[in-house]
Formats: sequence, structure tokens, C-alpha cells
Amino acid sequence: MADTNVSRSGGGPIKTVRSAADEAPFQVRLADGPEPGQVVAAVSGELDAASNPLLQQSLLAALRQAERLLTIDLSGVTFFGSAGVTALVWVSQHPEAAGKHVGVIATSRIVTGPLELTGLLLRLDVQGMPGVAAGPHDSEDRARR
Repeated sequence: MADTNVSRSGGGPIKTVRSAADEAPFQVRLADGPEPGQVVAAVSGELDAASNPLLQQSLLAALRQAERLLTIDLSGVTFFGSAGVTALVWVSQHPEAAGKHVGVIATSRIVTGPLELTGLLLRLDVQGMPGVAAGPHDSEDRARR
């Protein structure tokens, strides 16, 4: 596992996740979100079983950067396997998530399909997919956090 080119807009470069061979199937880019204390982790590429440890490490780094809200944007994901599902559950239940809100943006069935099949659409705060019911936290609830 080598450095990753995760860049953070407004705060200078951080690192981005790439394998030692520079062939990781995904990238994570961090940016300050529109809300105070928010970090957006934009994930793109394929989230397969081999990438799970690296994905978890990347999302944990993003969680540590977020003061109160981590938004995981999966709009650029082209394959969403068990590694993606596992990483979302892992980061949302991580001890460092205490007192923080973890939200997910999923704009395609590539991501919402597996989340729906596993019941996570109802357990996680998933936004962005037209016609799909929101997760357990509505925007009013999120604003209070």
C-alpha cells in the first residue's frame, strides 16, 4: 500500500489512496463540505474485496478530518461489492464516529442496489437517488447535529 492522492480543497493536499503498484481500483478525494465541520469524501472507481482494507483506511482518515459531518459521495463508483458495503458499515460504527454524522450520497443503482438488498438503505443516511426512500435521518434531523 502506497500513498494516495487524496486532495482536500481549501486545506491543501492530504493523500489519495493507491496501491503500491499505483493500480488501486478506486480513489478517494477529500474536500471541505458546504456545512461547517463537514468533509466530503468523493469515492470513484471499483470497490472490490481486495480494496477493502485500503478503503477502510481512507474513510477513517476522512472521518478523522471531519469535525461533525462526513459525507461519503459514491457517485463515481463503478463497482460496489461487499467491500463497499462492509466499509460503510465499519466507518459508520467506528468509535471515532461517535458524535459525528456519517451520510452517503448514492446516485446509481450500482450502489443503491446492494445497499437495498442488505437493508442498509434504511439504516444509513443515504441521499441522492431519485425515487429511493431516504435513510433514517431526514434533513431536519441532520441540521440539528
